[in-house]
Amino acid sequence: MGYRSEVVLVVGKEVMPQFMVTMAKSAEARALCFDEATRHDDYQEKGNMLFAWDHIKWYDSDEGIAAIGDFLDWCDSEHVPVSDEQKAQDKSPTPVTHVDGDECYRFVRIGEELEDVECRGCGFWDVGVSRSIVF
Repeated sequence: MGYRSEVVLVVGKEVMPQFMVTMAKSAEARALCFDEATRHDDYQEKGNMLFAWDHIKWYDSDEGIAAIGDFLDWCDSEHVPVSDEQKAQDKSPTPVTHVDGDECYRFVRIGEELEDVECRGCGFWDVGVSRSIVF
């Protein structure tokens, strides 16, 4: 059986090139994202992708999951250049040229146990945890 989780990962267009490098380097991560996940292209904006897994064994010891974790770690440590399109939309006196990588993704995992919730990244997508009692 094993411990199961529900997982959602949103990858923003700013970090999509590095995400694709991760996918190219890891066949397991590529299968996990493009064969096993429910995928939404252009999630809330052109170029973003949302991946969702339900009832998955999300173990860091799995090679594909570890590759995705390495990608998230990369995002957490990088300043990512913004696109020309984003620069053109920025009307501030000093336009933004880079953003923190953790603003370019959102990762949420909820496990079987009530207190087992993991959230990473602070991307501005409507992805979060909501718990309720159903009767």
